[in-house]
Amino acid sequence: MTTQVPVRSSARPASAGRRAWTPHVGTIPALLLVLPLALVALLFIVYPLVRLTLDAFTQGDGGLSNFAAVFQSRAILNSLLNTIGMSLVVTALCLVLGGSLAWAVARASRPAVKALLWTSILVPFWMGVVVKSYAWAVIFANNGILNSTLQNLGLTGEPLSLLYTRFAVIVGMTYTMLPYAVLAMYPTMSGFNAELLNSARIMGSSRTGAMVKVWLPLVRPGIIAAGAIVFAISIGFYITPVLLGGAQTPFMATIIGDDIFAFFNYPRAAASSVLLLTFALVVLGTAMRFVGAKALKGGLRA
Repeated sequence: MTTQVPVRSSARPASAGRRAWTPHVGTIPALLLVLPLALVALLFIVYPLVRLTLDAFTQGDGGLSNFAAVFQSRAILNSLLNTIGMSLVVTALCLVLGGSLAWAVARASRPAVKALLWTSILVPFWMGVVVKSYAWAVIFANNGILNSTLQNLGLTGEPLSLLYTRFAVIVGMTYTMLPYAVLAMYPTMSGFNAELLNSARIMGSSRTGAMVKVWLPLVRPGIIAAGAIVFAISIGFYITPVLLGGAQTPFMATIIGDDIFAFFNYPRAAASSVLLLTFALVVLGTAMRFVGAKALKGGLRA
């Protein structure tokens, strides 16, 4: 009787000499990957902001004199109040309209309806701000579509003065900022369980009470984040106020542009820019305090 001795093969599998794949990246490769983006951020974001702040305190008479010149100018103060006031109106409109759209998208059950809603919301992202502003200028012109329609229907005897008004600027800015509000509020809207509203109604709460006591507290982080993002971006608008508002609706960005290119008053322009930047950072910081950095970063990333 013979016994067979198993023969071990000296050949190894092809994958035996390979290292197992791991998703972790070493420190040095990670730094090399981040380095180009960090250099771009330093050159085009950090350095200009630092230089701008230094110029605001060192150029001209130096110190706080440039900021004093800003507050002593009635034109700049009026433009600052105009910027803040109109940005608040745009923020309120974006929260109301954007919240309704985000809720509609979140509750849409048919994929075709959801795709149609997303397409209509994201259309402003596919056009440049100049194109959007000129489109609204054509609509609001004396011989534009809106005035022609009103006159043909007999609602007005003569064209309405819609262009170069606060109304035109608010509409143009709201149209531009609406997608930001929707994208910032959509995560909280889509994560809300609608059965909670039904439970509140069963327990005797009214429709309004259920929305205020159940729905609003749960979606409040998205609303605050959307409001902060929309307001912080709105106060820096330049092209839309110029094309739709003209000289009647001066924004801080247009005043800063005039100081640089028309009056060559760089110190005052730097001080105005620092004030506007500080105001935006305060708004964003306050929002982060209430809703947390994660929710705000999610809205900015969207």
